[in-house]
Amino acid sequence: MRKTTELIEENNDKRELLNSDNEQVYENLLLYIRTDLRVDEHAGEEILMDLLDHLLEAQENGKDAADLFGDSPQAYADELIANLPSQKRRNVFWLVASGIIGLVGWFAITYGIANVVISVFTEWNNEIALGSILLILLSVSLFGSIGVKIFFKIIRSSVFKPKDQQWKTYVKVGLYGMATFAFILGTAFLFDGIGPVMHVEWWLFLLIGIALLLINKGIGRLSNEQ
Repeated sequence: MRKTTELIEENNDKRELLNSDNEQVYENLLLYIRTDLRVDEHAGEEILMDLLDHLLEAQENGKDAADLFGDSPQAYADELIANLPSQKRRNVFWLVASGIIGLVGWFAITYGIANVVISVFTEWNNEIALGSILLILLSVSLFGSIGVKIFFKIIRSSVFKPKDQQWKTYVKVGLYGMATFAFILGTAFLFDGIGPVMHVEWWLFLLIGIALLLINKGIGRLSNEQ
């Protein structure tokens, strides 16, 4: 059985053979199926590969995506999804955990770089309160786990809509991002100085961030090798 990563790579290569109209319809189907957290990832990639093979064959015979998927690709995709196996709970957990670890990793790297840049112009206090950092990380974890599901849901709701209506999707994602950022900043401000205080050098934040991103990458590889 081919690995998930192999299916994705083959899909990326074969999609280049589609004409522009068929590619647009197929990529909508692909995005709609891939962003459904209920669907087992490997099974989803297998069905996407089957669809692509059938579409390429139809294209060679002078047919287009409408001949294969009908007038409502979304209804066609919903019917496929209903018959696909569900994603295991542990896989959903690792998907969410991977996203949170990635967010925390980039947060640590950004904080470390900001520490260096700002210290060039003014004195920077390297002391952090462990309680405050814990609350910030909990905020990131909470909004990160909720955000993954919300983000995917918003994307799926816009896939088959006309392009002139898709701007609403970017507005929704932007508003959620700003609300999340504001909440985390508010948490940092309101609960500043809680718990034991430690002196942490900028390079340690960078190391922690890089380590978390490597862990995140390892989780992704393990998930895709199923």
